[in-house]
Amino acid sequence: MMSGSSASTGSSGEHSSSSPAQYPRDNVYPRTSCISSNLQVIPYHKLVDLRFINKGAYGTVHSALHSDWRTRVAVKFFPSDRHLVDRERDKILKEAEILHKARFSYILPILGICNEEENIGIVTEYMPNGSLNQLLHEDNPFPEISWPLRIRILYEIALGVNFLHNMSPPLLHHDLKTPNILLDSEFHAKIADFGLSKWRMLSQSLSDHNPPGGTIIYMPPELYDPEKNSRGSVKHDMYSYAIIMWEVLSRKQPYEGATNPMQIMFSVAKGNRPDTSEESLPSDIPHRDLFVSIMQSGWASDPNDRPAFLSE
Repeated sequence: MMSGSSASTGSSGEHSSSSPAQYPRDNVYPRTSCISSNLQVIPYHKLVDLRFINKGAYGTVHSALHSDWRTRVAVKFFPSDRHLVDRERDKILKEAEILHKARFSYILPILGICNEEENIGIVTEYMPNGSLNQLLHEDNPFPEISWPLRIRILYEIALGVNFLHNMSPPLLHHDLKTPNILLDSEFHAKIADFGLSKWRMLSQSLSDHNPPGGTIIYMPPELYDPEKNSRGSVKHDMYSYAIIMWEVLSRKQPYEGATNPMQIMFSVAKGNRPDTSEESLPSDIPHRDLFVSIMQSGWASDPNDRPAFLSE
């Protein structure tokens, strides 16, 4: 179903491939006790030409040039004004270790961490084409997005999530949304932020924590009701993926007529979902009936009725 060809930006000349890039190791900076030998510490002074990308709930993201590698990277800096205690800092670094183990073609590669008193952050590969959300909804040089490219992106997201779910123990994203799907120089999907916003193992219960910080439109309805005692499940990510599929194929914002999050929550709790008529999903979409079937089963109100990414 997928095309073997890929789009090209024609810019920057940055190299991208389906396999994680290999970078030279940097052994001149001391490691903390909680960091394995596989995750390198990158001194802040080697990150030059910092350029602001965006700001989110967990800090700011910049691009930077690594002065030794001569390669542009991305850095998610955590707020330094919080004066992270050792326990919080260790938690961030241990999470970075877990994320570092998720090495797969469609997962954003983590290259290392910046671990200094005033600068703590996670260093990843730089994605020159921004996020899937930007490609779909913002003004850009690509007013038309071909069906083969859209379907390829959806396929790559599915492969990436399936990889996370097949880790041992399974790693659940729980914040899957188009802003967290990044695009490399050839528009291949790279799943990001699958651990910094309350990642869950299957053995953990969501009822023990606050609801995930993901955008409300991607959250399954069972999370709205704390009495349901919802446990971490692959079915959460399946619901989010179904919403993403609709968003990619329609190129519209889900529930764009809603005025506030509570309105969306009440509507979804009543069983309402994005419109699957030809007004939103044109008849010329390849394999349209199949995609609609996947969407409708993926965003089912009962998690047990949703398919899973896990192989049986």
